[in-house]
Amino acid sequence: MFQPYKGRRAFEHIAEQIKQAILSERLISGDRLPPERELAEQFQVGRVTIREAFRTLETMGLIEVKKGSNGGAFVSAADPDAMASMIMDRLQLEGTTHDEFVEARVGLECAIMDAVIKHATNDDLDVIREDIEASKEILGREHAEEVVARMINFHILLGEASHNIPYKMFIRSMMQWAARRLKHWVPSPDEQIYSYNSHLEIYRAIESRDSSLVQRLIREHIKNMGLLVLKHSNAPK
Repeated sequence: MFQPYKGRRAFEHIAEQIKQAILSERLISGDRLPPERELAEQFQVGRVTIREAFRTLETMGLIEVKKGSNGGAFVSAADPDAMASMIMDRLQLEGTTHDEFVEARVGLECAIMDAVIKHATNDDLDVIREDIEASKEILGREHAEEVVARMINFHILLGEASHNIPYKMFIRSMMQWAARRLKHWVPSPDEQIYSYNSHLEIYRAIESRDSSLVQRLIREHIKNMGLLVLKHSNAPK
């Protein structure tokens, strides 16, 4: 399956070959990679180099190395939240600004709304409606984390309803940004009511397949929530 290493930085070359085997589905979720000794022989390198390649692949979220008698390196199951977190880490390291995030969210979620209007099923709509209804109850300070999670989940469900894999991944990344910025936010009753009513309006526009209305509503909602994020993101830790 693999070719001997030729060149410099052996562990990167090895990690790239294994990554390509995973991406091409020659290796699939749950598959166990050959033992270190066998891979070292195939690649004609030392076992330390194989371990370094494994560490690189673990950082990418592509494999999981387990200890013990039944251990080894296994191809990881897809973890959309882990990938979203990695993307968000990179965006933060690049110094992405608040205004850039809001602008990106408007563009992304307007595109998602087009796909939702076209592709959302009745089951998708049921799940979105149930999520909105679950957020109707006003919860106290001790449940602030749950309240914010419900607000964020609405947008993730819209991504799921688009039936577009890149949209689903990118919206999770955008919502990672919101979750991090609002980690210490305790939404007021008025803020919770606004979120509920706004989500309900968007849902009804989707249900009626009113593309122009849903585009207007999602733009307004993202901009208003962006102001809330800006207002509350500097809350003390």
